[in-house]
Amino acid sequence: MTLIDNTDITSESIALEGLEALDKKYQKSVGFFAWDYFVAMGKILYTLWKKIIYIAKCLTDLSNMEYEDLENFVYQTRKIEAKKETKSSGFLTLLNGEGTIRAGDVFQTPDGTRFQAIESKEIFQGGKFKVECLEAGNIGNVPENSITVIPTTIQGIVSVTNEAAFSGGYEKESKEELLKRYYEDLSIPLTSGNKYFYKKWAKEVPGVKEAKIFPLWNGNNTVKIVVVDTNCSALNDDLVKAVQNYIDPYELKEDGTKYGWGFGNGQAPNGSYCTVDYADILYLDLELQVQKTASKTENEAKANIKDAIEKYLKSISFAQDEDGNDIDRISYAKLSYEILDAAGVLDHKDLTINSKKGNIQIGKTEIPKLRNLNIDFVNTFDSIEAPESEADE
Repeated sequence: MTLIDNTDITSESIALEGLEALDKKYQKSVGFFAWDYFVAMGKILYTLWKKIIYIAKCLTDLSNMEYEDLENFVYQTRKIEAKKETKSSGFLTLLNGEGTIRAGDVFQTPDGTRFQAIESKEIFQGGKFKVECLEAGNIGNVPENSITVIPTTIQGIVSVTNEAAFSGGYEKESKEELLKRYYEDLSIPLTSGNKYFYKKWAKEVPGVKEAKIFPLWNGNNTVKIVVVDTNCSALNDDLVKAVQNYIDPYELKEDGTKYGWGFGNGQAPNGSYCTVDYADILYLDLELQVQKTASKTENEAKANIKDAIEKYLKSISFAQDEDGNDIDRISYAKLSYEILDAAGVLDHKDLTINSKKGNIQIGKTEIPKLRNLNIDFVNTFDSIEAPESEADE
């Protein structure tokens, strides 16, 4: 056993080792000076030992670093900044009443997700005002017509709603995601604005999970970046604008002219015309029969199956395989396994994806998203036939 793996070391074992090494002419019993001294030193040396072991583990594998240490390390070595959490925002519409909205006024969903006004203005029926979620992260990405509660009376303001879904709330970058960006930065050839630089820049924007780069997509000196957010959600104009403004910002004139486009005012070099867009959605309709376990209700089993499917689909969105090739299909076999592995599923059969028993191709700019999940729960299967799936490479 190596020192780094030795879990038997404690402050007591260090103290006892020190006492054993002490000459026998000294009294080592409890209550004497030597005992008290080595017990105290054992605690100090054990704390020091743990720090040394932590450093040793970090030197052999960066994933052993605590988040703050990793954050400092990747910034100091590669100038990579960990992406912070963000808050969702959007507009509320006054449905009934008139009055004054003040910055800080609170509105919320029926389940208690709170938003505050970030502008002060007089408002009349049909008017809009901007609000921001009080909490950062995915919690603020709420569907349309869900922010309807006014917890504290605001004179003249009777009812409000959000006519559009809110987006833009993202969790802070995980350790795994930060490490992935660090290793990508080490391994890919970054030179003078090549396509890898565009991918690096896009992924530096909070909320971006992955990006694909299409050089010369509309002629010489043009680059298209297609991004997908960390939630693999629907189209997010704010995220697209954030990436555009970071890499190649411009001001859109009334005549449609993009003033400043290609001027080198962002990360992209002068003369490079960058266009940012969001991934297309490949909607999926799944049907299958499921034999569930007795420990789960049908609703619980379906929720677990849905979570397993969505987790798998997110994992392959704009992802690459071990050889660095784009994952361009939904694997029937892998999806079938994820469903079988979901809590509450004893067995399943007759799985179809968009009415097909087999792999589903994913376009270069598409991300897969579950639209409908129809499950027929049965007590038992009379016979199980092997699914007709396409062979996976």
